[in-house]
Amino acid sequence: MKALVLTVTLCLLVAGAVFAANDEEGPAGSNRLRLDPNVTRYLESEDGVPLYVSGTFAQKVARGNEAASAYSFFEEYKASYRMTDPRAELAVERLVTDDLGMRHLRMTQRYRGLPVIGGDLVVHFTAQDQLRGVNGTFVPGISLEVTPQLAAAEAVRLAETDLASFFGQGTPAEPQLVVFPWEGTTHLAWRLFLYSDTPMGRWEYFIDARSGAVIYKANRIMNSDAIGTGIGVMGAARDHIDVDYTGSTYQMKDYTRQAANNPHGHDGQMPAGNYIQTNIAGSTLPGSIATDADNYWDVAATQRPAVDGQVYTALMYDYLLAHFGRNGYNNAGASMLTIVNYSGDGNDNAYWDGSRIVVWSWSTGWRSLAGCPDVIAHEWGHAVTEYESNLVYQKEPGALNESFSDMIGAAFEFYYDTLDVPDWDMGENGRTTGVAFRSMDNPHEFGDPDTYGTGDPYWVDVVNCTPSSWNDYCGVHTNSGVGNKWFFLLSDGGTHNGVTVTGIGVHNAIRVAYRANAYYWNSQTTYHEAAIATLDAADDLDPSGLWSQRAARAWTAVNVAVPLPGLAFSFPDGVPSTITPTDSTGFPVVIAGVYGGEMMTGSQRLHYRTDGGAWEHQVMAPAAGDTFTAMLPPAECGSTVEFYFSARLSDGTTYEEASMANPLSAIPMTEVTEVMDDNFQTNLGWTVTSTATAGQWQRGTPVGGGDRGDPPTDYDGSGQCYLTGNTDGDSDIDGGTTTLISPTFDLSGGDAEVSYARWFSNTYGSAPNEDVMEVFASNDNGNSWVLVETVGPVDEAGGGWYTHSFLVGNFLTPSAQMKVRFVAGDLGSGSVVEAGVDAFKVTRFTCNSGIPAPAIQTTDVPDWTIGVACSQQLAATGGTGALTWSDLNGDLVGTGLSLTTDGLLTGTPSAAGPITFTALVTDENAQTDQQLLNFTINSAVVVNAATLPDWTAGVAYAQQLTASGGTGARTFSDKLNSLAGTGLTLNAAGALTGTPAAAGSIGFTALATDAVGATGERVFGFTVNPAVSITTASLPDGKAGEAYTHAMEGTGGTGALVWSDAGGTLAGLGLAISDAGLITGAPVDSGTFTLTLQAADQVGSTDQVELSLHVAPAFICGDIDGDGTIGVADVTYLVAFMFRGGEAPPIMAAADLNATGAIEVNDLTMLISYLFRSGPLPTCAP
Repeated sequence: MKALVLTVTLCLLVAGAVFAANDEEGPAGSNRLRLDPNVTRYLESEDGVPLYVSGTFAQKVARGNEAASAYSFFEEYKASYRMTDPRAELAVERLVTDDLGMRHLRMTQRYRGLPVIGGDLVVHFTAQDQLRGVNGTFVPGISLEVTPQLAAAEAVRLAETDLASFFGQGTPAEPQLVVFPWEGTTHLAWRLFLYSDTPMGRWEYFIDARSGAVIYKANRIMNSDAIGTGIGVMGAARDHIDVDYTGSTYQMKDYTRQAANNPHGHDGQMPAGNYIQTNIAGSTLPGSIATDADNYWDVAATQRPAVDGQVYTALMYDYLLAHFGRNGYNNAGASMLTIVNYSGDGNDNAYWDGSRIVVWSWSTGWRSLAGCPDVIAHEWGHAVTEYESNLVYQKEPGALNESFSDMIGAAFEFYYDTLDVPDWDMGENGRTTGVAFRSMDNPHEFGDPDTYGTGDPYWVDVVNCTPSSWNDYCGVHTNSGVGNKWFFLLSDGGTHNGVTVTGIGVHNAIRVAYRANAYYWNSQTTYHEAAIATLDAADDLDPSGLWSQRAARAWTAVNVAVPLPGLAFSFPDGVPSTITPTDSTGFPVVIAGVYGGEMMTGSQRLHYRTDGGAWEHQVMAPAAGDTFTAMLPPAECGSTVEFYFSARLSDGTTYEEASMANPLSAIPMTEVTEVMDDNFQTNLGWTVTSTATAGQWQRGTPVGGGDRGDPPTDYDGSGQCYLTGNTDGDSDIDGGTTTLISPTFDLSGGDAEVSYARWFSNTYGSAPNEDVMEVFASNDNGNSWVLVETVGPVDEAGGGWYTHSFLVGNFLTPSAQMKVRFVAGDLGSGSVVEAGVDAFKVTRFTCNSGIPAPAIQTTDVPDWTIGVACSQQLAATGGTGALTWSDLNGDLVGTGLSLTTDGLLTGTPSAAGPITFTALVTDENAQTDQQLLNFTINSAVVVNAATLPDWTAGVAYAQQLTASGGTGARTFSDKLNSLAGTGLTLNAAGALTGTPAAAGSIGFTALATDAVGATGERVFGFTVNPAVSITTASLPDGKAGEAYTHAMEGTGGTGALVWSDAGGTLAGLGLAISDAGLITGAPVDSGTFTLTLQAADQVGSTDQVELSLHVAPAFICGDIDGDGTIGVADVTYLVAFMFRGGEAPPIMAAADLNATGAIEVNDLTMLISYLFRSGPLPTCAP
């Protein structure tokens, strides 16, 4: 990454940065550190000495070794700092660790053992133990005799005498001999302090150690000051107002933010003499400082605005320091003046005028705007912007200027939420109605746009606008609504224009906005540029990328385009330009998401081709995190492998590094020979020709110090290089060209890479970026030349060492008469051109293929099945060029198989049995290898015949099918899915299982498939019978003691039904049921009995029924009265029952002599006939 160089105007104690220019001179700046690729941010003084450097400069630094690492850094870059011996010129002062775990090593400058006042450096180490940056001041070029001509005691006397002349007596402390740079001159001086109580003093003196003159003096006492109380504009009590007591009155001047004066714990960083002050004005400015006799500030018309002005301005100073580490609005602790009640230009306004903020008086319906904390912070926000990005106050930059002030005003109000109720309105305390000027969450409320562009009805079209005070400089206040809405969304989140944003909180959001303003925006920044800058700022603060993603969505929500998520490729070890002819060449590739992009998993590709052939690709193997491993294939000597990389975002968008149209390339090589390696410490035969009048090429150690674009040092640190002129102050090329020609070198042995470091600068003077530097090559000892590279007029033309290389064979045929030349020129007026060359190398690549004969890697071919198409690729390594395969002895003929020239065993085996053949592979050099291969062709798959038994619905079924033949394990399936809905399934192992759901016929085709896809099948069928059902619904009655028989009946089931006494009742009655269902026996008891009878078929289907059996008791037919005999009494009993309503016979059946089932006259007749007419014995049988 190129360094980001921040150029500013500085005003420092010991160094200034004031730009000067003439016809051929520009600002100082170039040095090696500035262009170091490890540097990401850089700041330097006018004379080119670094003031702020940030980047990554070293490997991990063990804790406790910070000083050693710092000294190593300054040793490496001592030329940049104009140091000679860093260990002698720098002393360690202290090491501190901050709350983030970073360490900061403070070092002070020494000159010949004496401290240099103002020479201080801080070296920063990350929490991950890497040297992160260096900032501070080093005073270069000190040349001073350090032996004092004035004794220390005399210096004390001179200081005492001077102090007594205007202040009073003081008690001296021990003087110290120092080097004191002051106002352009470096002095050897005695530094001492004189202390007094009345009047109070701590006077610092610098006395010239040679002449005794007073160089500088200052009273270092910082007043403690007083704390006042009062009432603010909104009527709230202010219990802490930092004021000053003069001895007779209190005034609103606060010294307590000074670095050395901290009585109230503000921990400010203002320099001595600076303060925070509030004036009360009338019709003229600046008015006069606010005063009060009793330090209670409560005069509504005058003092209350001053109270809030003083309090809010002081808190704004604290806020800047605490949240951003910023020492006041100018970051140098400038005094801060707030003027209130100004009435000379009107009412109800406030502004920053470049040195102070002014709050106007107020009209009816208004209050002083000093009572608005967001307004006070807003105006100081303009001051911050002026000292940072300095956004021009018109059009979009002006809208950003206003918007940033609203952002910091709102953030300030949210932070100090006990002083005023925080909200997203601006200036709501100004009107007595509470109506604000602007709304950040709803800009449309006050006629401001919340969406970028003319699609928003409130947007002021800046394209066709000429800025003036009449149009608010093309809507700077109005169009600030877009930035305000963005800030609100980034802070609190929400959905706008259909885009949903998750906020990061107002205090994080202002950190992003402030950082963008402070480090990225410039005077002409538009909304689109500002948006990109906030993403970079967010990534600085939140390396996870979450903040930048949310910032991007917030910009999208207000219709400001931002860079879309993407992918970036990088190569930690570089991209290989050479590969080996025998093995793959691996190297790491990092594919990182940018702006929230995420790579689609598995989409990382290396695309390659050899000698212009067809493009192939490989998925790069993951290594760790975002790192993948690319493997370039081997290639024959003399070949060229072209390649590029691609990956896809999660949304499918493809990103490439290089491309099919512009690929990278690499050549095979086995040996590297250094033909020439010149660091220019000796003369190896370079020659110079020139038409230029000055600045011709010459070999030497750079002496110009980088003051006008010339190299301050050589590239490789060896000391010398070639450069165009080598005179301090004026060494550029003038009036033509100068050519540096290499000695002849021999490349008859093959192609070579020429590499070098080059420096070119054409950016100084009144006509920058016009001239170029050209590099040529020749293969005929310089008789003809081919252009290899043009540097400039813009790219890589701002100074700095850059490395470049080229393959000679890409431009001309290598020979024994090779030369290279560098041509730099100044062909225009008013330009300053500087060039340099160092570290010139010629590296020849030799490629001996050494590729071994082909070797067949396949030693086993899998068994197969007759009738199934076969396709097996044989593999081999080594060999030269394409490999050709064949069936050496023709053993495959007649088998249905053949071996293609590409090594593919293919065909359909026609017979079962073993196959043996010899595979032969041949490369383009007729080298061969052969391999005997054996495998078996198995018989076809057969599903074995089987008779499946009939079954009964509702009964679990399980039958195993088998198969034979085929290769490997066989898998069964229901080919036609015929079993679906039957309740049965056929699993992969051939088990037919389940419970038939319904009666009927079932037929299906069982399919068996082997490991290579061969199949066999067989049709099976069987019957599912209905479930068993008992059809007997009742049993005939029986008589106790008499034989009983009855046959049960049932339907359904499979096979014969088997009957049983499920309830176990029959045996106790003297009855039994046979398997065939016949109930037999003689009941031993009378009564009505419940029987549970069951029928079961041969596969487990059952049915049960409950039936009632009535058994009549034993009796004598005709024994009507039940006395055990048949006589006249029985006739009488029966007549009485039948005709006179007598009692029923005890056993009715005994009275039913004719067994009709009813007692009737015939029964009486039969009884009388038996008793009196010699009739037959009654039997009560039909």
